[in-house]
Amino acid sequence: MNIFKQMYTVRRYKGTRWDSGTAETTYSDMQLPLDVQAKTRRNQDDSGRSTTGILTVYSDVQLFPTEPDKQMTGDRLLYMGQWYACKSSIYWGNTILKHWISEFEAVEGEKGENANDTS
Repeated sequence: MNIFKQMYTVRRYKGTRWDSGTAETTYSDMQLPLDVQAKTRRNQDDSGRSTTGILTVYSDVQLFPTEPDKQMTGDRLLYMGQWYACKSSIYWGNTILKHWISEFEAVEGEKGENANDTS
């Protein structure tokens, strides 16, 4: 439902190119209407590693998760001055409110350009 959505910055990576042994990754930033909900504030994953937080995101557009096997960097979401990486994205088309449900995890050590960003 659009009544719960706000505009957020999503960074979409286009791929990695190697030049003289150095990796170059290009990306573009876009503004998307998303319903972002904090799932955890501070938690531990299955291996006991501490995570900063996990977000559940509802959208009308597909968001792309990181796929290490394919060497693909997934979409990132800027939320409250912190970048979050897309870990999964599933299409729910079995209701009249067809939408994507994605899970994002905080990227340690990566702060957004504007730490006061509340989007």
